[in-house]
Amino acid sequence: MRLILRNVGIIESANIELSGLTVIAGNNDTGKSTVGKVAFSLTKAYEDFEIESEREKNRIIRRCFREVYALVRKNISFLKKPKLRKFFDRINFGHEDSKNIPQIIKEGKDIISSEEMNEEIKVRVLQLFNQVEIICKKEEAKNDKIIHSLDRIIKSEFKNQILNLASDNACIEVLEGQNQIIRISLKKDETNVVLKDKIFPFESSIFIESPIILTYKDAFEYQEDVPYHIADLLERLKRSVVYNEKEESNISKIIEGKISFNEEDDLFEFKKKVNNKLVNIDLRNVASGIKNFGLLQLLERSSEFNKNMLLVIDEPEVHLHPDWQVEYAKVLVSLVKRGVRVLVTSHSPYLIEALSKYSQEGGLTEKTRFYLAEKAENGNATIKDKTKDKDEIFEKLSKPFERLIFGEENAE
Repeated sequence: MRLILRNVGIIESANIELSGLTVIAGNNDTGKSTVGKVAFSLTKAYEDFEIESEREKNRIIRRCFREVYALVRKNISFLKKPKLRKFFDRINFGHEDSKNIPQIIKEGKDIISSEEMNEEIKVRVLQLFNQVEIICKKEEAKNDKIIHSLDRIIKSEFKNQILNLASDNACIEVLEGQNQIIRISLKKDETNVVLKDKIFPFESSIFIESPIILTYKDAFEYQEDVPYHIADLLERLKRSVVYNEKEESNISKIIEGKISFNEEDDLFEFKKKVNNKLVNIDLRNVASGIKNFGLLQLLERSSEFNKNMLLVIDEPEVHLHPDWQVEYAKVLVSLVKRGVRVLVTSHSPYLIEALSKYSQEGGLTEKTRFYLAEKAENGNATIKDKTKDKDEIFEKLSKPFERLIFGEENAE
């Protein structure tokens, strides 16, 4: 799959192949994470369009029911109206089984119609009930569901700031071979999506940003405005209660233990042997590097990795010692060899060199691409293919070290 970006975020231009292992190197604030978020958002839009359609219905229904409750509650005393009180006690503001909605609406209409109240309020309440009925009966075409799903996921990931601040328009395009899958044209007040294919090159995607999600699960789980990729990852990690014991990447030996989800206590924990005794250690007392590997371990044990998925990992070296960056690279290459497409962003020469070495040793040269993200004087970034010139990547990343050793002037 080829992803083409123009004027997206800080990126002025990028043309990126996602066919096996894709590495995007570069300094901070050069658009590396933007590529990962876009690739994730596109894949998830196709993967979750049915789920997102249902969620959107529930969100609208919830708003309608809450408005009905507020209108009625302000004008009628529930103490004197046991039928009304019982009705509102049994509905859950849009979280009901959709099969029960028609009966709930019928019951609500009958009760409201029989009550004495301000006529304007009664009319508004009945309008809201009718709106819910229309929503429940409405059937969207698959293309429309995908487009609406994409809109909601991109808004969650970018908060309406996906357009380059210095440009009036942007474009996102996905190609599979010569075939265009989707093209998105963005303007300040307009988005145009051309969906050429209902099938996306990847069936699913996972975006890993930070191992902090394991330690502060509750903070993310109960936050309403959490980015889509975090909510999605957390849901997947909790599935590890039913897992596949076969660990082909051997992570348990690297971290000398296993991170698992304790369903009973609703938390993640690290288990390791101490003096031949298995001990549970609270993740607040576990190194970030272990948790970084633990994310992959949980996903692997719950069989999340498959041959038609895209795994996006944003700067994993932040939490890893150079020794473990090398081990992490081995794990990623092993996943690629099993068919997982991996997109990793990095500014670590250790990790990038290890990915280069182990992909070559694993016979993945034709499926591996290296890109360099650089910012120009105008503040925008370009991302260029450096697969055949990786030395330029290492030269760029070694500049800070050279300045320390040789001084500012001699490092140029």
